[in-house]
Amino acid sequence: MMYWVVGVLTVISLIVLYLGWRLIEPLSIGRKRKLTLWGALALLLFGHRVTWFLHRTNVYECMVCDSIDWVAFTFFGFISILIFFMLARDIPRMIGAFVSGVKKMCTRRSRRPYFTGPDMRRRRFLLNASNGAFVAAALPLTGYAVFTARSRPTVVRNMLPVPGLPSGLDGFTIAQVSDTHIGPTIRKAWARMVVDEVNQLAPDLIVHTGDLVDGSVDGLKDDIAPMADFKAPYGVWFCTGNHEYYSGVHEWLAETRRLGIRPLVNEHTLVDTGAGRILLAGVPDITGYRFEPSHVSSPAQAREGAPDHDVSILLAHQPNSVHDAARAGYDIQLSGHTHGGQYFPYNFMIHLFQDYVRGLYIHDGTVLYVNTGTGYWGPPLRLGTFPEITLHTLRSV
Repeated sequence: MMYWVVGVLTVISLIVLYLGWRLIEPLSIGRKRKLTLWGALALLLFGHRVTWFLHRTNVYECMVCDSIDWVAFTFFGFISILIFFMLARDIPRMIGAFVSGVKKMCTRRSRRPYFTGPDMRRRRFLLNASNGAFVAAALPLTGYAVFTARSRPTVVRNMLPVPGLPSGLDGFTIAQVSDTHIGPTIRKAWARMVVDEVNQLAPDLIVHTGDLVDGSVDGLKDDIAPMADFKAPYGVWFCTGNHEYYSGVHEWLAETRRLGIRPLVNEHTLVDTGAGRILLAGVPDITGYRFEPSHVSSPAQAREGAPDHDVSILLAHQPNSVHDAARAGYDIQLSGHTHGGQYFPYNFMIHLFQDYVRGLYIHDGTVLYVNTGTGYWGPPLRLGTFPEITLHTLRSV
């Protein structure tokens, strides 16, 4: 955990230095004003890290912290979009300068063409003009992204094909929510809205595929309380995500049980409808063992001793669990984690790090569905993705 904190603080420090160098320093204003902008930039970018520490150590809980979180996280989202535009301009320029420097080193002085020095005033003008254009573009994009992230989740209706499915299970519905991230900017009213939306679908079974919260039980038990009102004839089930381990996994496992949400930690249950039998299993997040050594994710262990069944479904937070799930012989895996990249440009970049990002896939005979997240993590932004509640329907093929 300490390595993660150090990594985050290092990245934020580099962002502050880069923005100060390329955005603040070129401005034609006095040194005192520049130092003020440097300070404001650092305060806004580090502010949400301070409240993150306070929330998780139960040192301080107050409305002021929530306000700081909203401002700081939104500002960070705006900056991350702005930086993409700036890097798209600066990286080719830096590569060109490097190549030009190497050419000069490899060219005899007497053969170098005569040239005059660069026009620094012109360069500064162009830099400030492009920075202004980038800020003007990033601001409305950020506003739209906040609107999308805070909108009612879209209900995605998805068919899960199962060869040889009994007619009694054909049409069985499963509502999937994922990555709700109840925490700094997602509170009780939002959780209530999600519960109401899911209950209106009248699913046969409800599953939550991890990253329920971002914070301690003491700090969030009131905000998570509406999830006790999920209603489904065959229960509400849960698998842990990586953020449960950041927030105190054992406390949250106990709290979910108290709310009537049953966690599946390398274990299974049999859902017998009378017209067919579903083996429902769940595994810890694939990184959970780093925080709790006994939580080694094992789809094979989760189905050990399983009774006869007609279809097997695995709840696994990260899509990458599908490799082990397919080897263990599961028919279906339901996952989240990726958020679909959440917002531009990361909804494109995420494909560099994840094989399965959003929607329906088939991996070695196992049907995989990746929910793009019902909530969001960090900046309250969604651009190029949308918050999702998935209503799955089992279909015979």
